[in-house]
Amino acid sequence: MGRGHATKNKEHSSGSLSLPGLPSLLSSKIMKVENRVNCANLSFCSKLYAFRYMLIVCCFMLIALSTLLFALSSEARVAGNCSNCHTMHNSQGGSSVAKDFDGSSFSLTDTPKGNLLIYSCLGCHSATDGNTWQDIITKAPIVFNTIEPTYNTVKGLAGGNFYWVKNGDTKGHNILSPDANLSVAPGAVAFTTCGTNSCHANLDRVVSGAGSGLDGKQGCEKCHLDPKHHANDHDYMVGGLVTNADQGWYRFLSGHEAGIGLGAEGYEDGDWQKTVSSVDHNEYLGYQNPGGYGFLMLGNTTTAYCTGCHGIFHTNQGSQSPWLRHPSDAILPVSGEYANYKTYDPLVPVARPSLDVPNATVTPGTDMVMCLSCHRAHASPDFKMMRWDYKSSTLSEALSGCNVCHSSKN
Repeated sequence: MGRGHATKNKEHSSGSLSLPGLPSLLSSKIMKVENRVNCANLSFCSKLYAFRYMLIVCCFMLIALSTLLFALSSEARVAGNCSNCHTMHNSQGGSSVAKDFDGSSFSLTDTPKGNLLIYSCLGCHSATDGNTWQDIITKAPIVFNTIEPTYNTVKGLAGGNFYWVKNGDTKGHNILSPDANLSVAPGAVAFTTCGTNSCHANLDRVVSGAGSGLDGKQGCEKCHLDPKHHANDHDYMVGGLVTNADQGWYRFLSGHEAGIGLGAEGYEDGDWQKTVSSVDHNEYLGYQNPGGYGFLMLGNTTTAYCTGCHGIFHTNQGSQSPWLRHPSDAILPVSGEYANYKTYDPLVPVARPSLDVPNATVTPGTDMVMCLSCHRAHASPDFKMMRWDYKSSTLSEALSGCNVCHSSKN
C-alpha cells in the first residue's frame, strides 16, 4: 500500500492484520485478500512507473529528433515551405501564381516558369523599396532595389546592387538591357565556341547555339551557371566555407567547358555583408600566377572566375613593376607602403592563399590584391563598379580605397 496509509494503524507496520474476537480462519482469509490487494497495487504501480519511464524516453527521443531535423533544415540554402518558390500548376483559386518582374513591379502571368518556379532569379532577389535587404518570405538576399538602397552605409550587400546600373550603364554589369557603351566584355579573350550572345559578349541577351547547357541562359544565370539552392553548405544566417561542387561552389560561381566541374571557393558571410567589419566579412581564395586565366590556370579563385570574361586584364598585367595593368592575385609586398596594410578593411578585401573563418589580420607577403579589392561584383554607386568614388573631386574621397594599400599616397 502507499506510504500515506502506513501511519494510520500501528498494527499495519508488521505486514499482518490482527483483529481480536474473529475466528482464525476468517483472519487468514482476510490476510490473503489483503495480500492480493497489495500485489495488485504493486503491479499497478509497477506498470505506472514503466509507463512514466517510457513517456520520458519518448519525450527525449522526440526532442532529439526535432533538434536533428532542425539542424538538417537549417543547413539548406533555402528554408521554408516549397510553395514559397514553386507552384505545381500555376493556378490557385482560378488565378495565376507565377510572377514576372519588369524592373519596377511584380505582376501575375499565365505563362508557367521552368522548374515550377513562381519567380525568375531577379524576381526573387528584388524589392520595390530601398529598405529591404532580404526577402521577407523566401529569405533570399536582395541584389536589386528599385529605389536607392538605404539599409547600410555602402548601399548594397557584398556584391553591390543593380539599382545603380538602372541609373547608369557604367556602374555595373548590365543584366537588364543592352549596354549603351559596350558590345563585349572589357578585356574579353576571344571565345569561338560559346554561341550567339555568349556570356563573354553581354549579360542581357539569351544564349543560343552554344550547347553544353548554356543555351537559354540569360541575365543572372550567365554568371551563376548552376545554382544549387537546396545544397547543404552552412547554417542559415551564420556563414561558412563553401569549397566544392556538392555545396554549389562559392555564391554558385562555377565554370563550363574547360572549367566544367570547377568553381570558386570562399567563406560566405552569413548576412551577405549587410553588416560588415574587420571580423565580419567574406573570405576569398587567391593564387598568384602572373599569366593565364580560368580555373585551370588560377585554381578555384574568385579572380579565376572573373578572368572568364576579362582574361586579358590578367594575362597582360606584367609580372613585376612597372606593371602594365593593375595586378590581380598578386601578393602584397612585405616592404614599403604595402607593409602597413595589416588590419583588414572591408572596403578593400584581400584574397588568402588558404581559407579559414574571417580574420581581422592582413599579412603582407602571403595575402593578395584581387579583382574584388577594387570592384563590386554586381554594381556600385561609383564609376566602373569601383568600391569607392575614385573620380571624386575631393582628394581624400578619391584616395579612400587606393591608400589602404598605397599608404604613402595619402
